Amino acid sequence: MGKKISLFYLTRQNLRHKLFRSIVIVIAIALVAAILFPATILGESVSNSLDEGTARLGADMMVIPPGYQGEISSSLIASEPSTIVLDGEVAEQVSQVEGVERSSPQLYFATLASG
Repeated sequence: MGKKISLFYLTRQNLRHKLFRSIVIVIAIALVAAILFPATILGESVSNSLDEGTARLGADMMVIPPGYQGEISSSLIASEPSTIVLDGEVAEQVSQVEGVERSSPQLYFATLASG
């Protein structure tokens, strides 16, 4: 009878006789892994950011002090910086109104470069 052929023997023979093909396959697999890993992490990051941003857009009503209607509309529509201060007591009163599930005071700062 002849020599017993094992999987290890076949693998070794294949690598020895087709070295270039084996190296190309290993490089291709490493390249695909190197591209897919960061892409997956980036995709998850973008998805999480979108989810968080969408969760913040749930406001049904915005409360501002009297006299700031023009300033807030230009701030919302044109993204112009504005400094609007609402007393914390008013924010607490808003949260006590019937039908209000949640309320959150927001504070927006204008950077030095923009103002």
